[in-house]
Amino acid sequence: MRALTPLLLLSLVGCADTPVEVNFAGLVGSAPAQCGGMFSGIGTTGTDFELSDLRVYVHDVRLLTTDGRELPVALDQDGAFQLDDVALLDFEDGTAGCENGEAEMNTSVRGTVAEGGPYDGIRFVLGVPFDRNHADVSTAPAPLNRPGMFWNWNGGYKFLRIDGRTTGQPTGVAVHIGSTGCDGDGRGNVSDCVAMNRVEIELRGADPTTTPIAVDVAALLADTDLDADLGGAAGCQSGPDDPECTAIFHSMGLTHAGTPPSGAQQLFRFE
Repeated sequence: MRALTPLLLLSLVGCADTPVEVNFAGLVGSAPAQCGGMFSGIGTTGTDFELSDLRVYVHDVRLLTTDGRELPVALDQDGAFQLDDVALLDFEDGTAGCENGEAEMNTSVRGTVAEGGPYDGIRFVLGVPFDRNHADVSTAPAPLNRPGMFWNWNGGYKFLRIDGRTTGQPTGVAVHIGSTGCDGDGRGNVSDCVAMNRVEIELRGADPTTTPIAVDVAALLADTDLDADLGGAAGCQSGPDDPECTAIFHSMGLTHAGTPPSGAQQLFRFE
């Protein structure tokens, strides 16, 4: 058998996939987001906010290099939090009021890229892809098997779930973001949605493999009155006629009821 030359060996090594991990930090302002944690000064009224859930689906993760390349991350298929190109970030542990959650947490996205860095940014999409969104949660593989992250076959998954209690709404206030106005038969055969409500996030200026990405509940809710139900559900359930959704959608970089955001998204930032 012919031996490989040093040059060919170097070429093969250079073509090997590079393992990467992107860490996320669930925060309420500067404080770690913890189940049952009480956080003050939240929203337009500066209310006290007790957290009872924080989970988010992301997909299509890409690393951005300093020389202008965009490198897709092939996610590790771990059978728990990553499936195809979808990952569930789970910052709750099922304790202290997080009764809709589970004990196991996940705060990173893990996989490989075909080329190395150096990196100075990241892009990903908040949400579940259309072809995975309208399924049967009872038979779906992990991480799409969480009933607490699902509405129904027509609506699909809650891309972002934030639950809590405030001074003015002690029985609970929720932010559940997902697709609305979906045309289907109630069995998963959905052809389209009026509002997909997925948003591409782009962060620049740091290496995402070494700098954590904050998921900041307080920043998202800064322009929202959490002490009053102004109509629709308590908080925002993504309805186009829910007045509380407008500020929240805009803070995510999403259009709400035909009104586009005027500024950049506030939920994610390099920590």
